[in-house]
Amino acid sequence: MTVQLTDTSTAEGSIHVERSASLPAFLDFGGDPFLTGWSVVRNLHDTFEAETARAGWIFFFLAGRIEKTSFGIDQQKTLAAVMRRLANRVKADKRNGFQIIHVQCSRFLGLFRVTVAAHARHFQEGSVFLAQ
Repeated sequence: MTVQLTDTSTAEGSIHVERSASLPAFLDFGGDPFLTGWSVVRNLHDTFEAETARAGWIFFFLAGRIEKTSFGIDQQKTLAAVMRRLANRVKADKRNGFQIIHVQCSRFLGLFRVTVAAHARHFQEGSVFLAQ
């Protein structure tokens, strides 16, 4: 049985950034209920990439899909666990953000299975990607 998630911070297309990272001032953040030290970018719209460039920053899209899965008996705790795994993977790759591309939640015999797929993203001042 497929289960719908109602939390907007895990909606497809949502962008999560690490708050300790150096970030452009125009960004509007909402709290991330699942990740301590991370926030969700609220001011996403059609001109987001252009605004980022005008501010002298670049928001890199890094190819390759990251997918993490968690199992549990509580849907919200299972979702929190998979988001932590995803954030840890992004940090291990020395990136400061990710964009969710797919969330799937199913339930079988009382056990939730939550899978989140994302692309790593990276905010950096300037116009050239400098790997750290």
